[in-house]
Amino acid sequence: MELEGIAQRIKEKHGIPVTARDVARVLGAALTSADIWRIVDLAGLPVLATCEGLQAFAERGWVQFVDDRVWITAEGQKTAQALGIGPIQELRCPRCRGRGLELEPFRSLTQEFARVAKDRPEAAQEFDQGYVTEETTVARIALAFARGDLAGKEIIVLGDDDLVSLAAALTRLPKRVVALDVDARIVEFLSRTAKAENLALEAHLHDLRDPLPSELVRRFDTFFCDPTESFRGYLAFAHRGISALRGPGGAGYLGLTRLEASLAKWQRIQKALLEAGAVITDLFPNFHEYVNWPYIETMRAWAFLPVKRVPGKFEPWYRSALIRVELVEEPRVENVRYAGDIFTDEEAATT
Repeated sequence: MELEGIAQRIKEKHGIPVTARDVARVLGAALTSADIWRIVDLAGLPVLATCEGLQAFAERGWVQFVDDRVWITAEGQKTAQALGIGPIQELRCPRCRGRGLELEPFRSLTQEFARVAKDRPEAAQEFDQGYVTEETTVARIALAFARGDLAGKEIIVLGDDDLVSLAAALTRLPKRVVALDVDARIVEFLSRTAKAENLALEAHLHDLRDPLPSELVRRFDTFFCDPTESFRGYLAFAHRGISALRGPGGAGYLGLTRLEASLAKWQRIQKALLEAGAVITDLFPNFHEYVNWPYIETMRAWAFLPVKRVPGKFEPWYRSALIRVELVEEPRVENVRYAGDIFTDEEAATT
């Protein structure tokens, strides 16, 4: 079957495990839209796998690349019909963006956060940064509030270009908020804003490849992080967060995409979280929507795109799930240094 052959081609070229069903989703996405970024979003696969699939389709005459568009051909339509593949229908609630949250009670936080975040540092490729929309950050805080992980709690944020620590502190509900980041610009911005707004927020310069300082181990009720998505990098962030929790009942919020993490990687990550003493309590697909970063043309995936178009700043294509975990046992993680590169692997696309 041709789809299986394309899946094997993707695996051999990029080392990304995909199935014939995954390849079918790429074709379904191409039936839905001619825009490359919308296709990448709808396919829900590592970006490099989607790009290779489109190249294989073009060689078979199923799609054509014209200017900056991907057009399905008559042959592609015929093939899709024969295989029972139709356009992808994304049936998300337009009010809550599929998050299942009512943000009206957080209207004032949304406005205040937008005011204080307007001068935030721009995303830097050096640190694999790409921040989410302001609405997304507020939605994270709303979910933490609904789950009892915000009010009266001590919270740590591990890497904070999304300014989650700032949004949490602006609610005036947590007992304490601590942010760690390797980027001195973010630490300075958070510290300056906390002082100006009189917030219970402290920010510290810290490279998460290094062990968590002893004074921060087993001291917090809740952690937030949006890890880099190489497997080692993901564990570096997740294990630091789990190390910071007091013990059973402590909760963590993490992001994870399908665009830089195959389901095989998802499986490895889930196993690692379970082995660390945590359980996944909630998973919200496409919860996070990201503002397009300024280094699109130098990210790894750019060279593999079959057509080149720089998306607008607020033209979302990079989205990720929000995962909530909770400790059910004493944490089983080692607070050790992660040497070397934690940002890249075969599936990395945005580094």
